[in-house]
Amino acid sequence: MRLHEMRELDLIEQLRYSIEHDFIGFALHFQPQVDANTKQIVGAEALARWKSDIYGNVPPLIFIPLLEKSGLINEAGKWIFQKAVQYCKEMTTILPTFCVSINLSYIQLSDLQFLAFMQQVLKEEMIDPSHIIVEMTESYMVKNDDMQQTLFHKIRALGIRIAMDDFGTGFSSLGVLKKAPADIVKIDKVFMKDVLTSNFDATFIRFIVTLCHDVNIKVLLEGVETKEEYEKVKTMGLDYIQGYYFGKPQPFQQFKKNCENNTSDV
Repeated sequence: MRLHEMRELDLIEQLRYSIEHDFIGFALHFQPQVDANTKQIVGAEALARWKSDIYGNVPPLIFIPLLEKSGLINEAGKWIFQKAVQYCKEMTTILPTFCVSINLSYIQLSDLQFLAFMQQVLKEEMIDPSHIIVEMTESYMVKNDDMQQTLFHKIRALGIRIAMDDFGTGFSSLGVLKKAPADIVKIDKVFMKDVLTSNFDATFIRFIVTLCHDVNIKVLLEGVETKEEYEKVKTMGLDYIQGYYFGKPQPFQQFKKNCENNTSDV
């Protein structure tokens, strides 16, 4: 345990150093999101990556919680948001309707200054806010307090859309749909694991698509990794799909080049 704690402290100090030195070691990768019917790229999820001088590439599942634990997520989150918006604007010169999805931490959402920061970035970059989607986990959106609802209202008032991530993994999945102002629901990839053999998973996906469409919510399915899986889900009425079948997370310049050449990883 002591070795684990010492390594955490060391990683946090390295993260702090990276942030204080112009985010050295940080990068954004883009994973394609495609139209479920045409398979054309409509957007991407911006995913943070970090390379330590000592430990090399550190997985997001390790460094993101450390950013949150240390409070460094506020500064890192601003960098991620601004970079993602800048890259999105660059992509609209190739795909005019391109949208980027940006993950927000629950700590960022509790920072009263972050909303003003998002508004400032949109103004500076002169980008239509409809190109920006912010993702929040289902576990966060299940909360139903007045402060949270006010925050959601203000985000949408900026013209930014809200996506509910990891849908289906919480305890109140259906109830949260009624209360949360999501524009897009992202069905968690856990439901793709056995979709070729499990009637439950296939039925769940179809049910959520029907329910969401009845209340004007778009649906994105994560975790589609093979042609067989795509053939299975493409008739389920989904709006968007994300998964390795259509492309792994890629450095932005590689992602942009693929779009320019009208190529994909399929």
